[in-house]
Amino acid sequence: MSDALDTAPPLLPIASGARVRTAIGALLRQHPGRVAGVAVLFLAASALGIVMPACLGRIVDAVSSDAGSLTIAGWVIGAGAGAIGSAVVMLWAVRVLTALVQDMLARLREDVFTSAMRLPVSTVDDGESADLLSRLTGDVDAVAEAGGNVAPTLLSAAFAIAVSVVALTALDPWLALAGIASAPFYVLGTRAFLRRSRVVFREVRIREAARSQAVLEAVEGIDTLTAFNEQDHALARVSERAEASIRMQIEGVRVTNRLFRWINAGELVGLAAILGTGFLLQSAGAITVGMVTTAALLFHRLFGPVGQLIFGLNDIQRAAIGLARLVGVIDLAPAPSSAREGESDAASTASGGLEVRQVTFHYPTTGRGISDVNLHVPAGTTAALVGASGSGKSTLARVIAGHHPPTSGSVHLASTANAPYYLSQELHHFRGTIADNLRLVAPDASLDQMVAAVKAVGADWAVDALTAQPGGSDSSHEPAVPLDEGRIQQLAIARAFLADPAVVILDEATADVGLHHRDAVEKAITALRHGRTALLIAHRLQQAATAEQIVVFADGRPTQRGTHETLLAVDGLYRDAWTAQTPSAQNTTTRYPRQPSPSPETETP
Repeated sequence: MSDALDTAPPLLPIASGARVRTAIGALLRQHPGRVAGVAVLFLAASALGIVMPACLGRIVDAVSSDAGSLTIAGWVIGAGAGAIGSAVVMLWAVRVLTALVQDMLARLREDVFTSAMRLPVSTVDDGESADLLSRLTGDVDAVAEAGGNVAPTLLSAAFAIAVSVVALTALDPWLALAGIASAPFYVLGTRAFLRRSRVVFREVRIREAARSQAVLEAVEGIDTLTAFNEQDHALARVSERAEASIRMQIEGVRVTNRLFRWINAGELVGLAAILGTGFLLQSAGAITVGMVTTAALLFHRLFGPVGQLIFGLNDIQRAAIGLARLVGVIDLAPAPSSAREGESDAASTASGGLEVRQVTFHYPTTGRGISDVNLHVPAGTTAALVGASGSGKSTLARVIAGHHPPTSGSVHLASTANAPYYLSQELHHFRGTIADNLRLVAPDASLDQMVAAVKAVGADWAVDALTAQPGGSDSSHEPAVPLDEGRIQQLAIARAFLADPAVVILDEATADVGLHHRDAVEKAITALRHGRTALLIAHRLQQAATAEQIVVFADGRPTQRGTHETLLAVDGLYRDAWTAQTPSAQNTTTRYPRQPSPSPETETP
């Protein structure tokens, strides 16, 4: 893959600098008292830090004027007290700041993860999965490292610089002006670094995400790659993206090294200017040798803070890019809502049913989807959606579930109904005990409720594991019994029982469980459907045949609808598919008179 593709902007947005500053300000405003306390402590620590240079200058003057040893000892004690006091207060300030930063980071992580969970499925599916993954891992780590380690260093450096500059000016304005000779080197070096590093470090994060995406694709598709003998091609793709990432990281090192040269030059010029100016002023009798010493020490004291502040821009730039990517996720996520419209004037929805009115949705990347779909599922009944892969049935299910906002049209549920429960074909087992997995949808579920749920879906094997510990919690992080794919899906259906939704959507829930588990899972699904409004997406028509209503999809639209018996009685996709899946049905279908297939406008309701 070319570099042009590797460095293309990710689908997920990156927040602007102004938006990032607004987000930081919002986090700071939640802790006004602690922010003020941190500022006072750092100011006090920095003020105590200049006590030692001042005392050392007085010692030089005392020695030059043959002052008594008692006087010199007093200044020595003062220098030691200032150093100790500065260290103690600085330690206190860092501890307070660290606690504040960690609280802010915890809130940021929660907001980002919550926002990521609210992202529309289409947004995640259309982009590279590694982009979101890198934001939730690498970018969070970069911000956490900057906040936990860099922030205290940079804040102490900023206060030390400010206090030292004020002290140097108060000591002698001419010496302070001489120190300004270093400013052009710092300013020019920093501007060049900021201008280039922001671009470089943004590219580093993007290329790292591209590299991760290539690795994920190779790992997830290893069976297909092996079958087609394409392992070398995948390895070359990973290597190419990794090399591009390394090249950009090396460029980042070059940018930083150029900054080092500017800083070293500024330190040399500034210190030489202060010493030269001090020599002239002392020769003219305007200042003492001790004052020159204090000025030189104050300026030398800036070497560390200035270096920390400028070198810290490296980490700050990385954190700023990471923070911009995280805020981009927060801004992209829709606000939480109760989803679905409640329509008390619709007879079906008033009693807990489901109604889809003129719904249209198309995927932005492919243009495929569904168009002008109408569906009426009375309360307590099941509608089965069938059709070839890509016909639109799963897309409609995701629109109803709220994963995809419809381009036009609307989905209506009862005003008292909770959100539809969506159960996909993918198998999900979360680390933890069986009770932990069940309580994901009902954190306060009692042991009796969990036992009832697993029994309802035929998962009697889980009862012993649930009752092994008081409250249904196992002391280990692993399930007490081995979980195969069938048992994992049974637990997912048991979770649906605990959630107790009025509407349940089953999107090919038996597709990944294997033949030897299918009967048990289908029995669990039948139990879940009982008494609920259900939408069943199925490739196996034997499963769809039990539904009160069957809707056949093709090219994003319903082409047939009716019961199993009425659809078998007419020519059309359903009877062709049934005959193909059930060879013995060729004899049974002759009982029904052949009728023309109804058009979409004349479908059986």
